[in-house]
Amino acid sequence: RQLGNTDLNVSVIGLGTNNFGNPSRIADKKISQRVIDKCIDLGINFLDTANIYGNGESEIHIGEALKGKRNDVLIATKFNLTNLNGESPKSRIQKNIEESLRKLQTDVIDLYQIHFVPNDIPHEEYL
Repeated sequence: RQLGNTDLNVSVIGLGTNNFGNPSRIADKKISQRVIDKCIDLGINFLDTANIYGNGESEIHIGEALKGKRNDVLIATKFNLTNLNGESPKSRIQKNIEESLRKLQTDVIDLYQIHFVPNDIPHEEYL
């Protein structure tokens, strides 16, 4: 299926990775690797994560699991603008992008989304 009005094609089913790296779950790096490998084998090419899943560990698990396979999947990740403490939304977004790229061990994030829409920041400051 086509993703919106892009030239990206995504599988009908995607993999949500909010349990990867979560200490209260059993999805350690080894299990995360097996799950991602199986998904790719089954034709699932859409991985959904966020910089806060597993306190950031989810993106690390994905980056390590995709070594040599990055072109087989589309990665969607998210950022948030909570607790800016004087930091500008633009600065926070740029910092989060750079951190996610590093953790995911990639130079491209296929779909970058805001996780929590802030009510106190004008849309123009982060869109």
